[in-house]
Amino acid sequence: MSSTVDFDRLAQKLAGHDYAYLITVDAESRPHPVPVMPVLRDDTVHIGALGGRRSRANLARTSDVTVMWPPPVPGGYTVIVDGTARVSDAGELASVTISPTRAVLIRVATPESPGETPCYSDCIDLTVSPQGG
Repeated sequence: MSSTVDFDRLAQKLAGHDYAYLITVDAESRPHPVPVMPVLRDDTVHIGALGGRRSRANLARTSDVTVMWPPPVPGGYTVIVDGTARVSDAGELASVTISPTRAVLIRVATPESPGETPCYSDCIDLTVSPQGG
């Protein structure tokens, strides 16, 4: 499956982000965030030793996930990656590999923010341009 996510740009934007939250959704559509230490490898996000029962149960129900890296400094961008997760096994040390389908940088808009963003906040999509760069 081909992705529209610009992985080189995503890797650049993740510099300085030490941790993230894996967000799964339960059967009642309630989000369940857990802190994780993901690593970007080529065109996937890897999370080792997931651990949590609720996260594993949610992932057994649906593979749709979001990974959110909070900004490393006040006023910085949050990095959000949506994707499809694959769990290595159902055990306590299950690892997760996520194939990103969308990546975005977002923060509260400021007077210095670009005027033409595709969302209400200061938002930058990390997609591959039509020219492939």
